[in-house]
Amino acid sequence: MEQIKFKEVAESLRQYRRAELRDFEDEIGINPVDKIYVDPLPGDAVLNSVLSSNTTFLLGRKGTGKSTVFTKAQLSMREKRKVITVYLDVKSLYDIIPTLHTSEEVAVKENISEAAFRAHILRKSLLGQVISELLREIGITCENLSLVERWMGKKKQYDELRSSLEKIQARVKNTKLETHELPILQKITTQIRAKKQTESSLTASTKGASQFQINSNGLPAGGISGEATLSDFDKSLDDNEIYNEYSDIVYKSFPFSEIISEIQVLLSECGLSKLVIFLDDFSELTFVDQRLFVDVILSPLNNSSNEAIKLKIAGYPGRVYFGKIDPNKVDTLSLDFSELYEATEVQEMERSAIDYTTRLLETRFKSFNLVSEDFFDCSSTTMDEYYRLLFQASFNVPRIIGHLLHYCYLDRVSKGQRINLQAIRLASRKYYEQTVNLYFDKLNRFALEPFENKLDRYNQKALLDTIIKEARETKKRISSGDIGGNYFSDITNPPTSHFIVMPKLGDFFASLESNFLLSKYKNTRDKDGQQVIVYALYYGLVESERMSWGYPQGRKYRNYFVQRCFEYTRAVHDYLSSNQTIKCNNCGSCYPLEKQDSFEMFHWKCPECSVGLCSIVYISDNFKEEVIELDQDIMLDPIELEILTVLQTEKRKMRAGEISPLIDSTHQMVGKRTSKLQEMGLVEKTRDENDGKTKNEITTRAERIYFT
Repeated sequence: MEQIKFKEVAESLRQYRRAELRDFEDEIGINPVDKIYVDPLPGDAVLNSVLSSNTTFLLGRKGTGKSTVFTKAQLSMREKRKVITVYLDVKSLYDIIPTLHTSEEVAVKENISEAAFRAHILRKSLLGQVISELLREIGITCENLSLVERWMGKKKQYDELRSSLEKIQARVKNTKLETHELPILQKITTQIRAKKQTESSLTASTKGASQFQINSNGLPAGGISGEATLSDFDKSLDDNEIYNEYSDIVYKSFPFSEIISEIQVLLSECGLSKLVIFLDDFSELTFVDQRLFVDVILSPLNNSSNEAIKLKIAGYPGRVYFGKIDPNKVDTLSLDFSELYEATEVQEMERSAIDYTTRLLETRFKSFNLVSEDFFDCSSTTMDEYYRLLFQASFNVPRIIGHLLHYCYLDRVSKGQRINLQAIRLASRKYYEQTVNLYFDKLNRFALEPFENKLDRYNQKALLDTIIKEARETKKRISSGDIGGNYFSDITNPPTSHFIVMPKLGDFFASLESNFLLSKYKNTRDKDGQQVIVYALYYGLVESERMSWGYPQGRKYRNYFVQRCFEYTRAVHDYLSSNQTIKCNNCGSCYPLEKQDSFEMFHWKCPECSVGLCSIVYISDNFKEEVIELDQDIMLDPIELEILTVLQTEKRKMRAGEISPLIDSTHQMVGKRTSKLQEMGLVEKTRDENDGKTKNEITTRAERIYFT
């Protein structure tokens, strides 16, 4: 029984989605978050920041606990009963794309391309769905709070207000093309067609170029098609003038003045102070969708409500668009350990981070009526040492800690054995090899997605390989005495997991960071007094590469990371210079990367055609040849690959509701996709005789195709 409870501790930490933990109410009690919540900072400083009366952006990578903070904050606000709180999972609303029944006759008549028309109607429908869901949630919350009891004798009847909100809700779902939208769609259509014509001319004049064309699914096509795509529509919105005109037109399609007015009446008549809207998974949207979401929905709600509406928005570092929301007038808080616990000394930062790991796990074990020491081998290792290693192996991310404990359960606890340090190291390596590293492998080979996604992932992997190669070479040269002199003389196995680069290279590591293959560790100065960033490779990756993680103990090594041999700026720059170029989006002219500073000075205008905008792109001909060799017939949507990966990793029959928390999706979406996978012979569905629920299991065929 205690072993099963340990498994549930791990499971409660590694789940995605909103952190309400309803599956664990039998063990923990009603409102589990109230009992398990542990603030990343002492004194509940993070929670109190979110509870402030300001609009707040809460930033952090996946699994850092943003949803848990939001859940706790919403529970705290409900207790005060002076505010209405609404929670929206933005990603799930965009996942469930509404069925569009639209006539394209108007588009043909008005000379608007089919792609522009469909993209526009879809975007309007998605934005309308968000607004509609917001109004629906307000209605549900009002009913639950019995606000009608506060309404007696008021000048506007509650039923009248509710009816008004329902009418607005119906209006925003209207996705028909309106007259005032025609000019901008015609302009975008003209721009797309002109660009297609230019591309066709360039292709015709380039011998053999057609073999490298990639279609909208990220796969090779026979040549350039004159038909526009959703991607073409999005690229047109890269032009700020076009985007601003387009977003203004979309904004005018929704009755925000009426919405805000009715919300203000609701608050005023009920004696409430404000409406607080929690928006989760905001950064999961594409950049175009994120811009429109902010400019069309969030900015009006935040800027025009006279302080009646406040937003609490969860996003990823470096992937947040503020638009017309003044970042100087909102609170921004990061949950990533390097930002949250920043200190002069790295040792001080680590102590603060390890303190959070300790409090998090001690509280979680206690909530399940367990004692942590019962599961760890403390005969020669203290719990402090275990918590330190768990911090190092997880970058202090609760969800990764959950995965590590899950592997420890399978390898040790389920067999009646206690966890030791080696078991945690092994768990970290398994998590890297079986989960994190598959991000590169499985998706590039089997994911049905735009070519640009595959190219970006391919180059991330190449950049990571460059860093690993440099780390191996550094270790070899230290061990041979070629570098470092006496500083390393007492170290038998020199750690090479950390490295430093100049800050201007930080953007190139964003994707690797977001997927936890490495992490920003600290801002510091090198031996010449220059500002640099310390990065750390993921612990499991270092274990897999048979290298040593961290730095030696002792005061002599307090500045271990800033030794000159760990300066990788030159190596990274050499890689980028040989794999990137500056290219014009209009005429296609290319320029060497060394001219980046000049292009920045002139706002990236193309010196050749004076019309197009230049940007840094990867040189990708070799990879295009690899993509051509991929088998399109066995490719799946990324979410379907994630479902198969969970079923293969867990090696058990699972309900849609068990799969969805592990892949950051809804159980409805998982149910829909597993039905499709069943038709393809990749998943088998059976009804459990004990509980009567339908469960999914990966088939031998799927194992052979995607995992052998």
